[in-house]
Amino acid sequence: MSAQAPELRSTRAEGPAFPVLIKLMSTCMVIALVYWGAAALAQAGPQSLSTGSWLLVGGAFAITLVAYVWILKSRTSIDGIAIEQTWLWKRRVELADISQAKFIYVPWLSWLLAPRLIVRAGPGVRVFYCADPQVIRAFSALMLGSARRSGGAD
Repeated sequence: MSAQAPELRSTRAEGPAFPVLIKLMSTCMVIALVYWGAAALAQAGPQSLSTGSWLLVGGAFAITLVAYVWILKSRTSIDGIAIEQTWLWKRRVELADISQAKFIYVPWLSWLLAPRLIVRAGPGVRVFYCADPQVIRAFSALMLGSARRSGGAD
């Protein structure tokens, strides 16, 4: 996939990485986790937990909170040079470095299953989620361009 599709060179699209329903479901899950976790801690009694247990509970809560915040604010962008997604650390892949790609998109379920582009660039595999229609179109154009070059679907 060394050359970009002609229509992708001039394309610049950016949007949220996750659909609104996934953000709402994440919010409900985090609220439920906090509610039931607080109830379980209250029932067990805060004094009954060791320092190690408190560190484990606090660490699990911190990891959950960080993942939740990034689900809410993560954005995906694509242009004629690279694909990027903000997360705890930024994911970036140059289009010229992509050797294989798969676009998973079920149009009638995109409100529940975030469309994603899975790319192999070098030794690693990276996943880019997208919920914005312009980004989805750009990912589709990327896949159509790579299918034309290779003579089949990637």
